[in-house]
Amino acid sequence: MVEAVDNSLMELLEKEIIEILDARTSPKTLYDYMRYHLGWMDENLKPIDLYRGKRFRPILCLLVYYSLSGVYDKALPAAAAIELIHNFSLIHDDIEDRDEERRHRPTVWKIWGDAQAINAGDGMHVLANLAALRLRDMIVTDSKVLEILGILNETVMVLCEGQYLDISFETRRDVTSAEYLDMIYRKTAALIESAVISGAILATEDKAVIEDFRIFGRDLGMAFQIRDDIIGTWCDTESTGKPQGSDIENKKKTLPVIYTFENCSQDERSKLDEIYDKAALSRADVDYVIRLMDSKSAYDYAVKTAASYEKNALAALKRINLASEAEEKILALTDFLIKRDY
Repeated sequence: MVEAVDNSLMELLEKEIIEILDARTSPKTLYDYMRYHLGWMDENLKPIDLYRGKRFRPILCLLVYYSLSGVYDKALPAAAAIELIHNFSLIHDDIEDRDEERRHRPTVWKIWGDAQAINAGDGMHVLANLAALRLRDMIVTDSKVLEILGILNETVMVLCEGQYLDISFETRRDVTSAEYLDMIYRKTAALIESAVISGAILATEDKAVIEDFRIFGRDLGMAFQIRDDIIGTWCDTESTGKPQGSDIENKKKTLPVIYTFENCSQDERSKLDEIYDKAALSRADVDYVIRLMDSKSAYDYAVKTAASYEKNALAALKRINLASEAEEKILALTDFLIKRDY
């Protein structure tokens, strides 16, 4: 990520979000919970310098705006709003999934309880809308501000739909690949798509350019999530900070798992049903599922599917015919997101 994005962009984004939070002074602790989640504070709510996540969604927004305008500043409020939306959804996801750690630290709910974590997440959602309204300070027209707000709020609704589907899949054995792809569009790709569209809408009135950027963002988001599925099953602990097969241990219905369910024999399916009926999976159970996935070439299928989305995304980007420097910046980030191992 360091190689893919100029650190100055990260600094611009952090400054914008800090200003948004610092404008809220009371009750300070509520906003400190948000700062903790964002990686700016430790468990004692003291300032700390930690890894704060990829921040690639807002960076994509800034890069797209730059690619069409030659500057970054006018898109900063929209980029900050996108990052706040992403993080409020993570706070809520952690509560719903009962995840006790994120980025190698206890989650907000684990330290301060469900109720205060919900407050922090809800508050961050509202701050995302207030962040987008700062576009007015950049002399963005009211019609464009409303358009961006509409896109962001529609995306939050789609995120909720995706999270609902993801949770509902946990108790189902008949989830199809098509259902899964629809779910990850809603839960993951839609926000990436919105980040890209927001940058484009702020920079141009060209509908064809905006549409090609929409396709680029959508298909990049799909490839990104499928890469996450691959990482969650096959990448090692040193890369991910989680045990190999962590998604299987958590009984997540990822694309490789669904593909294996769809392509196994009756005996293999009976064994899978027996494993997934357990309250908790053992290491032996996880290893069996991985071996079965390997025997069905589930890894190759996931890689091929991600590559197909990547190809569509890059074709859409190429149609826009950007200046070489701007295209190189976007391609560098795209390459990182699709080939990463964490």
